[in-house]
Amino acid sequence: MKLKKLISQANEFLDSDQRKRKEKKKYLKNVLKKLRKYEDELCERLKTETDPEQIEKLNQKRTLAHTQRKKGVLLLKTLQSSGKNGD
Repeated sequence: MKLKKLISQANEFLDSDQRKRKEKKKYLKNVLKKLRKYEDELCERLKTETDPEQIEKLNQKRTLAHTQRKKGVLLLKTLQSSGKNGD
């Protein structure tokens, strides 16, 4: 009886980890999509802007969004690879 109980507890624990990882990947994909959209909007605004100060601010914002998106992509890849190795 103890062995069955331990096995069921282990399965519940492993399933909860997998569920959390899936939720995190889903949320991260949503955030990355929003960051890409924001970056594209900044690029469009850059094309029409003529004020040098505004151009510099928009470039900084675009660079920041791009950097954060790249970090997110790397995190998503590590989550996906850890999910494959864990199965």
